[in-house]
Amino acid sequence: MKYLLLTFCLLASLVANPSLAEVSQEHSERELAQLKSSITKINRWLNRANTEKTGLSKALEKQEKAISKLSKSIRTSKANITKQTKELKKLEKDHSQQTKALKKQQSFLIKQLQRAYLHGEQSQTKLLLNSNNPQELAKDMRFFAYINEARSEKISEVQDILNIIKNTEKKILVKKNKLHEQHKLQQQQRLELKKEQAARKQVLAKLKANIKNNTQRLEKMRKDQARLEKLLNELEQAIANIPLPDDAAPFSKQKTKLPWPAKGKVIGRFGSRIAQGKLKLNGIHIETKNNQEVQAIHSGRVIFSNWIRGFGLLIIIDHGNNYMSLYGNNKSLAKDTGDWVRAGEVLAYAGQSNAKSETGLYFEIRKDGKPLNPSRWLRK
Repeated sequence: MKYLLLTFCLLASLVANPSLAEVSQEHSERELAQLKSSITKINRWLNRANTEKTGLSKALEKQEKAISKLSKSIRTSKANITKQTKELKKLEKDHSQQTKALKKQQSFLIKQLQRAYLHGEQSQTKLLLNSNNPQELAKDMRFFAYINEARSEKISEVQDILNIIKNTEKKILVKKNKLHEQHKLQQQQRLELKKEQAARKQVLAKLKANIKNNTQRLEKMRKDQARLEKLLNELEQAIANIPLPDDAAPFSKQKTKLPWPAKGKVIGRFGSRIAQGKLKLNGIHIETKNNQEVQAIHSGRVIFSNWIRGFGLLIIIDHGNNYMSLYGNNKSLAKDTGDWVRAGEVLAYAGQSNAKSETGLYFEIRKDGKPLNPSRWLRK
C-alpha cells in the first residue's frame, strides 16, 4: 500500500509539473554558465601564469592558437570541398540521365513523324469529306485524336526534360564556382598555416637557446608541472558542485577497458625519470603521426580547452567522482569548454609536441588530482 501511495504521489508530481524537462534543461544551462564563468576566472590566472620575462612563451601561445584555428578552418574547408564534390557528381549523373531520357523522347517523336509522312496521315477535315461509312468515320476520328494527344504529350515531356536539363546545368555551374572558391580559400589557409609554423619554429629555437644548462631545464620543467597542478586544483574547485549525468558507466569500473586516446607507440612511460632523473613523468608520451585524431577515453565534460606553458594546447575532461583525463601538446583543438563528449569522440589533432621536434600526444589520468598509471586503465 505504501509503495502504491508513493507511486501515486510521484505520478501526481509529474502531472503537476509538465515542464519538468524544461526545468532540467534550465538547470543544465545554469551549470554550464557557472562552469564557463569559473573557467573565465581560471583563464585570467592562466594568462598571468603563462607570461615570462622574455615574452617568448606568449608569442608561442599566440602562434600555437593561430595554428590550431587555421588547422580547424582547413578541416572545415576540406569537409566543404568533399560535400560540394559529392553534390557536383550527383548533379552530373542527373544531367547524364536527363540527356538520355531526352534522346529517347526525341527518337520516339522522330519515328512518329516519319510514320505520319510515309503513310500519308490525313487531316480530320479530309477524313470527313472522304468517308461514306459513319461507323468507320467515328473510329478513324477517335484514332486520329488518340495519335495527336499522344504526340502532344511526348512534345510536352520533351519540353519538361529540356527545362530540367537547363536547371541542372545552372546548378552545376554554381557548384563548380563554389568548389573553385573553396579551393582558393584552402590554398590561402595552407599558406597562412605554413607561415605560422615557421614563426613557431623560430620562437621554439629562441626558447631553447634561453635555457643555458640542465639546471635551467629542470627549473622550467618543475615550474611547468607546478603550473599544471595549480590549474587542476583550480578546476577541481570550479566543478565541485556541477554533477555529471548518471547514464554513463562509472569511470572507476573501467580498468583495462578504456580505449587508447591515440594510435601510436608509447615513447615515454608513466613514472619514467626525466630531467636527469630529478623528476618523474606523470603520464605517457605517445608518438603519433601529424594530424592524428586524439579521442576521448570515456564520456564526460570538457572542463578545459586552452593553451598552457609546458603542455601546449591542452584538453581536460571531467569523468565524475574526481576522475579526469588530460590530453596535451595538441596541434589543433576540436572541442570547447563545456562540451559533452562520448568515448571515442574526437577531441583534438596531434602535432608537433610543445618545445620538441617529434609529433606526439602527452596523456594523463588523475584521481583527486593525483596521477594514475594509464597502462592499468587502457586496453592491453
